Amino acid sequence: MDRRLLAWAVLAATLFMLLGFAGIDRPLAEWVRASGIENAAPFVLGLGALDTVAGMPIWFWLAGCVALALGVIGWAARRHARWPRALLAAGVVQVATLHTMSFGKDLFGRLRPHQLLDGGDWSHAWHAGGVSFPSGHSAFYFGLLLPLAAACPRAWQRAVLIAIPVFAILARIDMAKHFLSDVSASALIAALYALLAATLLRRWLPAPRVATARPSVSNA
Repeated sequence: MDRRLLAWAVLAATLFMLLGFAGIDRPLAEWVRASGIENAAPFVLGLGALDTVAGMPIWFWLAGCVALALGVIGWAARRHARWPRALLAAGVVQVATLHTMSFGKDLFGRLRPHQLLDGGDWSHAWHAGGVSFPSGHSAFYFGLLLPLAAACPRAWQRAVLIAIPVFAILARIDMAKHFLSDVSASALIAALYALLAATLLRRWLPAPRVATARPSVSNA
């Protein structure tokens, strides 16, 4: 896996989380509601379709278990192939991220933006029995797809895989389910686990060679 990409992901997630804590969380949530874009159809319908494809309504842990199973089967069949190893790493990272996310929800008990916006009392946002921090959707998609993106050799493949969790967290912010710091915290957890996995498994799953265009051969 590409540790440089994962290191940049750690830095970006840390920056956005700190910006949220520094004062962006509340104004952003209030702006989403005041602007009338809360629960915008593209986000609601798009995320619903994405969750269905990912198997989330069936079982929250399904995608990670499938990745682990496919990785084990692929590794047994083709021990020197790259993608079974990438799937194994992605499954492990997602499961670890989801466990950490679940622990964080119980520990911090942060209320969701729509609960605070509806109630109007922002003085007791934490340790109030809420489940906003950190974000489950962000943990789910970043935990699974960020390691796969780091294993891809082509830039467009990485862009597609990273765009999916980015869309998911934007949708959750638009739906007033999470603050910026909520989704950034889960992205940070996933990036840290992925970076740890890439460091520990660098011989077993080395960084991909970036694909480059072959020069054309001239007949002149």
